[in-house]
Amino acid sequence: MAIATQAPMMARAGSYGVRDEIVNPNRQTAVLVGALFLISTATFIVSNALITPILGSHNYVANVADHSHVMIAAALIALVEGTATFGIAIALYPTVKRHHPALALGFAGMRIAELVIATVFALSALLLVTASATAAHGPTAEALANLLVGLRHWTLMLIYVYTAIGGLMLTFMLFKTRLVPRGLSVLGLIGYPALLLVAVLDMLGVVDTVAGVGLVGLVPGGLFEFLLPLWLFAQGFNVAAVDGIRHRASV
Repeated sequence: MAIATQAPMMARAGSYGVRDEIVNPNRQTAVLVGALFLISTATFIVSNALITPILGSHNYVANVADHSHVMIAAALIALVEGTATFGIAIALYPTVKRHHPALALGFAGMRIAELVIATVFALSALLLVTASATAAHGPTAEALANLLVGLRHWTLMLIYVYTAIGGLMLTFMLFKTRLVPRGLSVLGLIGYPALLLVAVLDMLGVVDTVAGVGLVGLVPGGLFEFLLPLWLFAQGFNVAAVDGIRHRASV
């Protein structure tokens, strides 16, 4: 009897071991994606928190010159944000391309575009430091500084637009594949259109994304990008969904 009962237990233990081997790569991907989301969100917040008070002052050109090291640090942090955002697409691509190859490629394309725009966004801050150092030489340098502030605003709105479009692609794929709970995916499907709407309305001068209705429009998408990493750290991807994607790809 002991031998008879031990055999099934060993078989079950063996099957768990095989299952763990299957889960581990997906678990690692989930943790990596979660970490990249948090890095992207944190660096975006920190970069803007450093720069916004400087550019919000009355004589911002002189303020930039006085806080050049802060501006440079904020620009470098913004580059980390763009790189982390692109890394999310690279980490997720092998998992989602099996079920939605076109959307997975489109999502990666949106993230590449976002990285390029984020680079311009960071470069505008660095050029502001240069312009502020030469502002005393005449009105041309001050006009250049004004132009760079405008460039920074427009590139930020474009970052929002590409984030929203790419985020819609991502959350649709997550919703269809059930890699994460559908309620979480629905939050993204609500949040990213809201982000796209307020970004476009800001471009048209209807709202301001730093206050009022425009700021509220950023909340659902931001909440999704905060909750998704927490879920990925705690639970990872839905293993049954991952196995289903593999099965469909092999048929």
